[in-house]
Amino acid sequence: MNQAQNPISNPGTSRTNSSGRDTSLAEHTSKVVDDVRELGSAAMASASDALGAAKQKGSEAVDHARERGQQLMEKGRAGVERSRDQMMECVAENPFKSVLIAAGVGALIGYVIRGRE
Repeated sequence: MNQAQNPISNPGTSRTNSSGRDTSLAEHTSKVVDDVRELGSAAMASASDALGAAKQKGSEAVDHARERGQQLMEKGRAGVERSRDQMMECVAENPFKSVLIAAGVGALIGYVIRGRE
């Protein structure tokens, strides 16, 4: 094929397709470019939708974690308050026993500290 017959080397030439119509390389190129742009736009829209969905799920997960953390913190506070109230009640019911236990714990701590020196 010489250069005059080759549509790639001479973009202004036309070629005959199977239905007998003349189509130029420029028309094919233009169609391909339009198709690529359309596909690119569709891909961008799809990526944008996926990003939006991921952001929404991430936001929901953060909100859920925050709520769960607050629930656990409230539950922990309630447990500490309950333990403190039980200890205060026990000390009020058995003051002599509580003083002896405190003295024993203090002596044990003193012994441990003095033993290290």
